[in-house]
Amino acid sequence: MKLSAKAEYALIAILDMTLYAGEGPVQVKSIARRQSISVRFLEQVMASLKKAGLVESFRGAQGGYVLSKKSEEINLAEVLQAIDGPFGQVETATNHDGFQAPQSVRGVIDEIWGEVTNSLVHILTTVTLQELCERKRKMDREHVLMYHI
Repeated sequence: MKLSAKAEYALIAILDMTLYAGEGPVQVKSIARRQSISVRFLEQVMASLKKAGLVESFRGAQGGYVLSKKSEEINLAEVLQAIDGPFGQVETATNHDGFQAPQSVRGVIDEIWGEVTNSLVHILTTVTLQELCERKRKMDREHVLMYHI
């Protein structure tokens, strides 16, 4: 499995939407400004998320995007698959450079990489946007500097 830049930006954008969900539809330019992402690239990301049914769009001056389901009902796997498609095996260098290990060795290594992939998919399917949002808020609270006079 290899995470594309587009998938990473999708996670960033949808987390931003979750954090600002109570303020009505979130505009692409607002997400782009807060997260330092190109508006044009973000529009492509949002189109993919909309096509996957994870967000809905509203037109007009107060338009923008909203989550199509509650944040606790959307997991990270859904977001990543909306952008990059189904998960595959962990991508290794030996899968590409023509190297052929002996079958007895290759089999045990492939088995381990299969377990790694399954663990990764399990984590991504169990972590929701709500949990990601809570982790972000907790991290922000822990990083606030306190000054006492």
